[in-house]
Amino acid sequence: MSTQPTNELRDFHRFVGEKIGNGGASLSPEDVLDEWRALHPRSDEFADDVAAMQEAINDLENGDEGIPFEEFDRDFRERHGLPPRS
Repeated sequence: MSTQPTNELRDFHRFVGEKIGNGGASLSPEDVLDEWRALHPRSDEFADDVAAMQEAINDLENGDEGIPFEEFDRDFRERHGLPPRS
């Protein structure tokens, strides 16, 4: 058995303890896990993110400017049942 999961769990346990000790006790478990994942991305997720960014750069270089933020924001809010921006 690899020691990586054991070490990662130990590191996460320490991270949670530090969060609680530094006034983060009001955070939900999901918030702490989200922060941990943001600070410790998995290598396969990182590779996917880099590939997506490279694809977007290539699109821009080939003249695809995408859609205006206002249009994206409006569509996103409609799809997810969020109120319009004020």
